[in-house]
Amino acid sequence: MDVEHLDGAGVRTHLAEIEAVYAAAFPHYDLGDYRARMRRQIESPGFEAVTARDGRALAGVAYGLPLSARTGWWDDLEPAAPPEFTAETGRRTFAVIDLAVRPAHRGKGLGRRLLQELLAGRAEERATLATGPDERTQRMYRRWGWRHVGGTPGGAGETQPWYDLYVIDLGAPAASSSP
Repeated sequence: MDVEHLDGAGVRTHLAEIEAVYAAAFPHYDLGDYRARMRRQIESPGFEAVTARDGRALAGVAYGLPLSARTGWWDDLEPAAPPEFTAETGRRTFAVIDLAVRPAHRGKGLGRRLLQELLAGRAEERATLATGPDERTQRMYRRWGWRHVGGTPGGAGETQPWYDLYVIDLGAPAASSSP
């Protein structure tokens, strides 16, 4: 599998292929909502994607962006977390927005590899992701070292009415830990 890192401009050139992978991975999700979100997100500072090709065909993609200081990511988190956990600076937390692998390539370690490639070398101290209620997917993230921190309601037009939020440490020094 050939892996490639892309910024927003790189994603724009491969957007049709990436949308096809997303549609194959999540056939019941609204592709219109996905397109609107993706077009906004690729313009965000720090946006990054990682793709994997099996020969010429795109097999999977993972992408995300740093949470801004004004993010609503932790709003309505249940159970509520202390402000020192939810405070964002724009450089503290990288949010994995989507991990999509074509069904024919699942169960072979590609999803984990995509996430590892996406998060390797990030300057943020932690990463977060949101997932729907599928227990199999949640077990997968826990196996990979992600820690469940609570849940939050989905908003209007989102694919799920409820999301479970996960966090993983990236090994970067915490912003508050100065010598």
